[in-house]
Amino acid sequence: MYGKLLALAIFTTSATGALARTGENAFSSLSRIQEQTSVIDVGVVRSQSNGMVEIYTKGPDGTMKLLGTQQVHAGANQNVRVHIGHPVRRDIVAVLRVGGEVLATHRFDVIER
Repeated sequence: MYGKLLALAIFTTSATGALARTGENAFSSLSRIQEQTSVIDVGVVRSQSNGMVEIYTKGPDGTMKLLGTQQVHAGANQNVRVHIGHPVRRDIVAVLRVGGEVLATHRFDVIER
């Protein structure tokens, strides 16, 4: 149930445009990462409040699976990196969450080395 709600929140935020809906909350990063990395370099994350960057991947059954998290502070957070513990093989989504609310998302396409 949580995975389906998160997927809906990610889709809704992406479809409506995260910046238009959330003001200054955003990711500034490339949209591709190397396959087999266990550290996701999210880049610059801007947040109006202290929050959390969460990294998700879509499981074979379509649910979103949490891979790792990293706290961020209000303002611009430079070089945000999230350790996921194992190499990534599927496309992932970074989510900026503040107070339980999804404020911005960023999709990363996994490419072969």
